[in-house]
Amino acid sequence: MPKPGITIGVVVIILILIAVSYFLSRPSTTSATAPSTPATTSVSTTIPETTIHQRAMPTLTKFSSSSISVNASRKANVTATAPDGVNITVSLPAGTYALVDNNTLQSYNFTLSTFTIANVTSPAGYTNQTPAYGFAFEVNGEINPAISFVNATRSPVHLTTVTHYPSTWHSWAYIGGTFNSSTGTYTGGNYLVENAWSYNATTGTMTNTQFYKPIMWIFTIGPAQVTTTVVATTVNASTTSVAPSTTTGGYSYP
Repeated sequence: MPKPGITIGVVVIILILIAVSYFLSRPSTTSATAPSTPATTSVSTTIPETTIHQRAMPTLTKFSSSSISVNASRKANVTATAPDGVNITVSLPAGTYALVDNNTLQSYNFTLSTFTIANVTSPAGYTNQTPAYGFAFEVNGEINPAISFVNATRSPVHLTTVTHYPSTWHSWAYIGGTFNSSTGTYTGGNYLVENAWSYNATTGTMTNTQFYKPIMWIFTIGPAQVTTTVVATTVNASTTSVAPSTTTGGYSYP
């Protein structure tokens, strides 16, 4: 039979083991807090629009026109009215043919037209000249620098253009645009060269004797020009005059 002291000791050891097991099996009263995940912030990014500034399309709209059927054997005169009410007259001398697509036309339709303008700026470097309106010659409804007025041997024939403005008025050859004869509009284009005119303060007229192509021109208003005249010289007792050249303002047409 076991001794009483040993039995009590065994019981105590068993009780201690039960107590230790109980405390080890208890859930922890301190709960660890998992680190929080930062909230995802939705950022709206606005990309500014890039504004592209383009020059508005130059547009010239027919205001007035006058046409004539030309026969190269006879001279012809055509007059049209400008938007400001001033007349422009063009004279074609006898013997004026139209060179079109390498064909010398004796008979053709010639038109003088004037145009109101929109989005036409001053010529580059000439901001002191303000565009007023446009005018053009037409051959069979075309405004085209590839066409020329010529004589029977295909040499250039210069038409005479007369209108009534002071020397503060200028004009520029204006090419590169597109002419729609059905709507009477000329769109696009750029200045080429300034034209040379003769001014007569007594009669109040300005005259050009250099135009020989059916193209567009732009009248501008700016500082007064120096009056130009035909220069006469005497060489060995014979008098000669300086004839108009086939250039405008010192530059050839295209």
